Amino acid sequence: MPAIHTERAFEDALEAHLLGHGWRKGDPAAFDRTLALMQGDLFAFIEETQGSTWEALRTQHGAALEEGVLAALVRALDTQGALDVLRHGFKFFGRRLEVAAFRPVSGLNDETQARSRANRLVIARQVRPDPASEISVDVVLFLNGLPIATLELKNELTGQSLAHAITQYKQRDPRLPLFAFKKRALVHFAVDTDLVAM
Repeated sequence: MPAIHTERAFEDALEAHLLGHGWRKGDPAAFDRTLALMQGDLFAFIEETQGSTWEALRTQHGAALEEGVLAALVRALDTQGALDVLRHGFKFFGRRLEVAAFRPVSGLNDETQARSRANRLVIARQVRPDPASEISVDVVLFLNGLPIATLELKNELTGQSLAHAITQYKQRDPRLPLFAFKKRALVHFAVDTDLVAM
């Protein structure tokens, strides 16, 4: 079958579009399967947008800072939910750390504009969410290291459709952090060349 009619070509097209609109290409090997996070992007965002807070915490915690922040973030994701953490951040030793910067209503404040531009939008392909398996998700979209959406892509020219993607999601283990309700990805998309379901 010609390469143009494969699922991989569909992934290539989606990725090319997003990369052309400000997204970055992510390395699926950087995905922490146990925590369902891209730690490098998370820490880079926090350090860039909340530098003075990060330095104060570094002075307090030294080399244990990243481990402590991850533990606090995971607790917040598991108790508050991913959407709340994206909107309001989470607390770590009396300080609030933000994990996303939303576009301000007004362009008058340069600092809030810069924080918004610091967001790291990442697309990663063939992400493996299970530490005990090599089964992968076609595409995961991340905001500053937190998964916000997963996509299972199907190309009808290969004999698979939206229904196959939906079935694939039904067979996913909901105990895995990436698929746990409200705790990581906000939405899961089943996509074929004509239809999208969530």
